[in-house]
Amino acid sequence: MTDERNLKPSNIPTKETIVLRTKLLPQDIIEILDKKKTSFFGSALRRPKSDEITVETPQLYLEQYVFILGHYEIDFDRNASYMIKVDPDVVEVAIGTKKFPVLNESGVWKKFGKKMKQGVGITKQDLELNVTENAVKSMTDSMYFDHNGLETTFDYSTDSDAVENFVQNVLDVNKSHTRKIKMTNNELFSKLFHKLKESLKHDLIINHEEYVVTKFQEIFVPIYETKCYDEKNKVVVARVDAVTGKII
Repeated sequence: MTDERNLKPSNIPTKETIVLRTKLLPQDIIEILDKKKTSFFGSALRRPKSDEITVETPQLYLEQYVFILGHYEIDFDRNASYMIKVDPDVVEVAIGTKKFPVLNESGVWKKFGKKMKQGVGITKQDLELNVTENAVKSMTDSMYFDHNGLETTFDYSTDSDAVENFVQNVLDVNKSHTRKIKMTNNELFSKLFHKLKESLKHDLIINHEEYVVTKFQEIFVPIYETKCYDEKNKVVVARVDAVTGKII
């Protein structure tokens, strides 16, 4: 059986911290919301007028994404069966240094199961060999996590012109407005480990396995957030991507 415990990485690189550059100012966000704010309230039949909606000053938040790239290699044994054809006059099969009789007087296999195909002109017999295979498999995969610890996609560029040069300064300035994953690094590594192993069958005997994290990044994405409310004091929290300007 496979081992269901969590295998800790044998190597973890130093975590790289990246902060995406904010391309929009608060006044840009207000202009974007002014065009869309009425859609947050009312219905398709009746929406409030634009001057009935108030938009508070947007606040900038840095939301953490984590990227992990890992490699997993396993040496294992597994049960397998092979069907081979033998002539009807075969009385013994030799595999390596071992010899296996085909049929005894009662017609029962001593070492293997046998199936005889029925039909005119068929002269071959099916011999089923139950064996143990030794195999080695290598897998590489990656995962992105959002600040809630959920697996997600990541569509931003991290080229040099898209990121901040003074990362720690930006993080310090926005310290009170930073949203980070509450999961530990080991919990994140465990999720990637199980993703790497999910294609393996469970009836394996593991001889050796190794799990290595080859890339470990945290990426902070700037997001503007603000409250919009109508004359009835209904409140909607609006979120705008500070990189793309999209309402999210």
